[in-house]
Amino acid sequence: MAFLNTELASTALPSNGSFCVKIGAAQVGLFRTAEGLFAIDNLCPHRGAPLHDGFVHNGAVTCPWHQWDFRLSDGACLNVPKVQITTYPVEERDGTIWINLEKDAS
Repeated sequence: MAFLNTELASTALPSNGSFCVKIGAAQVGLFRTAEGLFAIDNLCPHRGAPLHDGFVHNGAVTCPWHQWDFRLSDGACLNVPKVQITTYPVEERDGTIWINLEKDAS
């Protein structure tokens, strides 16, 4: 599988913004920070909260329901070390955001 066009315009995701896109069965949280563009599994593994609704700080997103923190770069949970969410390669092409949903694509 190659990169898939989310059909989300790059301009729809401003600096310090977040958005959820659905591609097939996947819900992907997109985040733009000063460090770049990130794509992660949007559902918190604790109780299924939508992570794109969380607070982004210091390269991590805080779950809006129970305050678990996930590093955007690699999906590591900062509160529970054995927990990790999936991250996806993401890039911008011709004004839209593209995601590769292959688990080992990075």
